[in-house]
Amino acid sequence: MKKSIARRARTYVPVLSVLALAVTARVQAQGIEINPVVVSATRMEQPLSEVLSSVSVITRKDIERSQAASLVDLLQGEPGIEYGRNGGPGSQASIFLRGQASNGLVVLVDGIRTQTDGGGFLTMTDMSLSQIERIEILRGNAGALFGEAAVGGVINIYTRQQKGSTSPYGSITLGAKNTSDVNAGIGGTNADYSFDLSAGKKASNGFTSMNPVKSNFVNSDVDGYSIDYATAKFDKKIDADLNVGVRWRTNTSHVDYDAKSNPDYTDAAPTDVHQSIKKTDIFNAYVRKVVSETWLSTLDFSSSLTSYEEYKNHVDNGRYKSQQESVHWINTYQITPSSVSSFGVDYINDKHEQYGDFLMNRHTNGIFAGLTQKIDKFSLQANVRRDQIEIDRRTQNSLLNSQPNANSTLFGLGYQLNNVLKATATTSTGFRAPSATEISNNSNLTQERFKSNEAGLTYAESQTLARVVYFETSTMNAIDWFEDTSHVWSVKNAGEIQNKGLEASLRGVWQGNNLKVAAVKQEPKNITGGYPAGRRAKEYGSFDISRNLFGYELGAKLFASGARPDINDVNSSMLAGYSLWSFYGSKKIDANWTGRVKLENAFNRNYELAGGYNTPGRGIYATLQYQPK
Repeated sequence: MKKSIARRARTYVPVLSVLALAVTARVQAQGIEINPVVVSATRMEQPLSEVLSSVSVITRKDIERSQAASLVDLLQGEPGIEYGRNGGPGSQASIFLRGQASNGLVVLVDGIRTQTDGGGFLTMTDMSLSQIERIEILRGNAGALFGEAAVGGVINIYTRQQKGSTSPYGSITLGAKNTSDVNAGIGGTNADYSFDLSAGKKASNGFTSMNPVKSNFVNSDVDGYSIDYATAKFDKKIDADLNVGVRWRTNTSHVDYDAKSNPDYTDAAPTDVHQSIKKTDIFNAYVRKVVSETWLSTLDFSSSLTSYEEYKNHVDNGRYKSQQESVHWINTYQITPSSVSSFGVDYINDKHEQYGDFLMNRHTNGIFAGLTQKIDKFSLQANVRRDQIEIDRRTQNSLLNSQPNANSTLFGLGYQLNNVLKATATTSTGFRAPSATEISNNSNLTQERFKSNEAGLTYAESQTLARVVYFETSTMNAIDWFEDTSHVWSVKNAGEIQNKGLEASLRGVWQGNNLKVAAVKQEPKNITGGYPAGRRAKEYGSFDISRNLFGYELGAKLFASGARPDINDVNSSMLAGYSLWSFYGSKKIDANWTGRVKLENAFNRNYELAGGYNTPGRGIYATLQYQPK
């Protein structure tokens, strides 16, 4: 046990170190992973059943089985996740994790924090699923582990890595609305190195993003999209104690969209054509060293650049650029066989530039430490972090500096009641600093501060993992936008926001059926303003069942959501509740080839994820996949 950290590091596969757990082997043979090893909950490896926070995992098999159209479509139905989207796949999307605002979560790719735009929102929701090996979803305030804005939780994405000897892989998908997704890759691993190269293109004719019946100033043309992407990764084992690696990823999207034009504006016309081009380039390198039998140290360097251009009637209508440089030093040290610590430093430099409007640099220095301890039937977790953020903002020759410093904490306790039941509880604090866009509008903004508590019960045995969690989060100095009667928007600290509720999840095998079930009941609301949070429902959930039958894998998924306000306002219109059925199936043609088919929104339900915007109707999609065994 004392040497486990060094042993895992020396056999490290960069996607994720895999522990041979007997409890998982039996179920993996049936095509479902019940109790995988996760990292996100503590920044150290733990079996899922042992973590104190609420975590779920999406594996590569889950991704292939789902045949989801996009990353947010894949995440829909996971406990704690809701999303809004201004149209279909390819359109701007917002993720709400544990009822928090869409700028209140952190997304990691291969352990590295991804860029956000000037508003603090995600820039990578159009990442192709063919590039993803696995996803860990950590729900609840994780500021003590991952710093600023991780108050709703963390989505940790691991990129794909072909296993075994060098071999090609790929797939082609064709379907409704002239949708196509073609990707190919080659990769492999051996004792000294591993690599993976892939590229692809996704495109669709799409549909009218906005409903012209609800607005006379909407162009009823078809809004399509295309996304080109490529990745490369290489990892080299220098010796028994030293690994190095590099990652590169690029993504370019062209999206047609509809904008909410107001007839009070003289330049608004129903014939307006809107387009956007977004390009993201990311480079990452790491060095991982086994310092001793009990100490593993990793140093990561990352650079990313996102540029965004808008066109109105084919004329440049705005440009935005975001650049991020970061360095992360992460350490794991095994103190005793039952006690493991983590510590490290994060440095992030963000530069946001909106041409003709503002230029802002934000420097983040974070230092963190954590400890997990097992004492008989008790499990303990403690994490502390301090972040110093310096903001240098220039607007029309003026210079403003802000230095909000913050401490974040997380303390957790677990107790093993018997062989299958474990009680857990955590309490945590965190913060979110004002974004570039928010600061440029109001230089007097203060940080949002968060306090979270949760208590849960976990049931774990060989073929079932289930959790029930009660959670509550309070947000002080909440930042929100408001529109006055002259259609001028401003941002300010708006008081207190609160969310509390129950979350239940189950994954298991029952009488040969693979099951995934999730249900959430919550109360996200602005306490000061007296209104519920926009685009977040009080109840939502999912039920996914599949099984092998006569050589076919057949499945069905139901997702249902209650009514939601469209925006954060006491007079907001309501988005009606809805339910969606999808059916899917696959057949192994031979050892390497698999055919898949999916009927999406099978009953052609009409629903909204954002007020006035259309969503995909019924569609059928077929995939031919090549994956050598």
